[in-house]
Amino acid sequence: MNMRRDDEDLVVLQVCTDHLAAEVLANFLRAHGVDALVRNIAPLPGLEQGSEVWVSRALLHRARWLNAVPSPTEAELEFLATGHAPESDERSV
Repeated sequence: MNMRRDDEDLVVLQVCTDHLAAEVLANFLRAHGVDALVRNIAPLPGLEQGSEVWVSRALLHRARWLNAVPSPTEAELEFLATGHAPESDERSV
């Protein structure tokens, strides 16, 4: 899907504090099949007033669901990297 800012079918998914955060979210959505567009809120380049992430109204539910998925924990990342569960701090007596 080719997205344009003047597309009436686009809605704001989230307002991010900076452009980089918005691009990270948009790329995450794109990697999961949801086209996304990032638009700066500031009227002039260089003013940091946040950025909006826009998605198609038809994919808004999926985008919200993807955005709500929690990040993996450190223990999960360690297991994925090594194949071993991290050792617990609790020791049997």
